[in-house]
Amino acid sequence: MLVSYPALFYFLENEPVNYYIYFPDIKSTGTQGTDIPDAMSMASDWLGIMLADDITNERPVANPSNINDLSLKTDAPQQTLNFDPTRSFISMVNVDLTNYLTANHPIKKTLTIPQWADKIGQKLNINFSQTLTDAILAKNIKTK
Repeated sequence: MLVSYPALFYFLENEPVNYYIYFPDIKSTGTQGTDIPDAMSMASDWLGIMLADDITNERPVANPSNINDLSLKTDAPQQTLNFDPTRSFISMVNVDLTNYLTANHPIKKTLTIPQWADKIGQKLNINFSQTLTDAILAKNIKTK
């Protein structure tokens, strides 16, 4: 399941790794990247690891903030962070959580659906198990 969370990308001029990435919805440390492509990749990987850990350990998963409500200055992890505002930015970061959830061994479940839903599902060649898995994951994130 693909999820998106906003991240704050701070450019730190005098650091060996220039970008520090912070997710305000995930109260923890962040990650870093040497340039924008590396920072985006590292942010996606970090997001997948953190969310999968919360889900696997049955901890609440935060809802993503509205990106338009965030500010590099007021939402900074440290108010003393010395960053270049002209090279820093806020962006949504995507990750496919199914690549990070390790407890993927199947458990057989029997379910009942209406006949009309079964017919449509078969016609559309829907994988019922995957659809249910995606729906449970989406509901878990939206209800926390």
